[in-house]
Amino acid sequence: MLTLPRWQNWSITAVVVISVLLALPNLLPGAVMRFLPAWYAGNVINLGLDLRGGAHLLFDVDVRSVMRQRLADLSDSMRVELRKQQLQVRDITSDGTTLTVTLRDGTDPAKVTEVIRTLESGGLTITNESPTTLRVAYSQQELVLRRKQVLDQSIEVVRKRVDETGTKEPTIQRQGDERILVQVPGVNNPDDLIKLISTTAKMEFRLQGIGYRGGRTILRPTKEGWDQVWPELAKSERWLKEKNKTLIAEEICRRQAAACVPVSGGVVVSGEELTDAQATFDQRDNQPIVSFRFTTSGGRQFCRATTENKGQLLAIVLDERVISAPRIQSEICGGSGIITGSFTTQQTNDLALQLRSGALPATLTVIERRTVGADLGADSIRAGTIAAIVGTALVVLFMVLSYGPVFGGFANVAMAVNLLMVFAGMSVLGASLTLPGIAGLVLTVGMAVDSNVLIYERVREEQALGRPAISALTAGYERALSAIIDANLTTLIAGVLMFGFGSGPIKGFATTLSLGLLTSMFSSTIFTRMILGVWLRWRRPRELVI
Repeated sequence: MLTLPRWQNWSITAVVVISVLLALPNLLPGAVMRFLPAWYAGNVINLGLDLRGGAHLLFDVDVRSVMRQRLADLSDSMRVELRKQQLQVRDITSDGTTLTVTLRDGTDPAKVTEVIRTLESGGLTITNESPTTLRVAYSQQELVLRRKQVLDQSIEVVRKRVDETGTKEPTIQRQGDERILVQVPGVNNPDDLIKLISTTAKMEFRLQGIGYRGGRTILRPTKEGWDQVWPELAKSERWLKEKNKTLIAEEICRRQAAACVPVSGGVVVSGEELTDAQATFDQRDNQPIVSFRFTTSGGRQFCRATTENKGQLLAIVLDERVISAPRIQSEICGGSGIITGSFTTQQTNDLALQLRSGALPATLTVIERRTVGADLGADSIRAGTIAAIVGTALVVLFMVLSYGPVFGGFANVAMAVNLLMVFAGMSVLGASLTLPGIAGLVLTVGMAVDSNVLIYERVREEQALGRPAISALTAGYERALSAIIDANLTTLIAGVLMFGFGSGPIKGFATTLSLGLLTSMFSSTIFTRMILGVWLRWRRPRELVI
């Protein structure tokens, strides 16, 4: 029987009503949208780059050079630590993927292996090639993890720089294992954007402390800094009596580094030498800290500076803004170090992100660039709209002429519901509508009635065999269902594969096609079955005019 229980009818109706409400912001004019709540009015489909105009850039991330550099850093750290442990080696060489450690006669390979493992938290494979030769390399799992970290850091840096331009709704995402896709609407000249993205931000580690020392001012509090921190200091008897403004300035900057600005002083290490920074915890007291790592040359500079300046304050400056000012407690050699302080977990996460975002971890090379003008985007929208209207009108006319105003009308109503559900789904998912996506919508219109065509043709066959109206409709739905599922499922598999392995325009087409297939299964079988059941109870026809 085609008739459904009342609760199922109400459930189907509720799904359709919710879909209409979710799709409505995409269809209302701007004058009406201004009076709607922001959370509802903002639930609209974004237009892709080919419809809005802008710049399309594809960057290649040089991950291999990063891994070679990290092996070089590990080699330097090994030399320093092995020398401390009085374990002698003849040489440490690298071929870009592995390190070969040649030991002197009498050096215990097991002790050397133990020292090497202390330099990395995990992910190293160490094999004995001979009694005097060790081969050190990152495991495959570690390489995958580090490749992901480099790509994630690069994406974060790129996103931060693009956001600072004030651009709305840019698309910045991973493309494969070593590429980043950047699509920025409203940009006609991509050269400036490429320069912005590819240039390393200015980050510096400045020594010599805070306040006036040796005739030089490294950091000084801003007026806002004095106003914010001094009232708290004045509550203490010590600082209420303090006459030396230099010491007061130093204490203000120590307590709130962001309230101070750099004035002068030597730069110990620049941000270009920073390769990584991670939020972690101190193993001694489980307090949140930030660990960082330099390149080989940066590690040497930092080691020398921290050895010569114990007890001094170290200003970490990002784009002329102090983000931290810890005190050097001991020499920091081996190319890595930690930043301690009264940090919360969130503060260490933010600081590590700022340190990582200060410099790109790998070189970005443009391998593809396209510019879409706003006029071309408007033309694409106009052409796509005309194609969608004409295609829909022809399908509507075909269904009415082929199956009559009643059954053809039911199929056309189901097609309209299907389109609304596609719009609703794209709005909820935050998907972008592209020109190929419009092609997918037009194809969805045809496929939305395709299931009804299969059902109606099957009903005609049952009528030809002499079945009564209700029996013919019931048999038509039941016997056409398997063909409908097979046809939609095979196309859906193709759509999923296109989305998974495709890029750009192909993904836009695959998104609307796949979503349209899923919604058409609902609209052409479940929804039309409901309205047909209601119609049969109302009209009770003896014959079907299909």
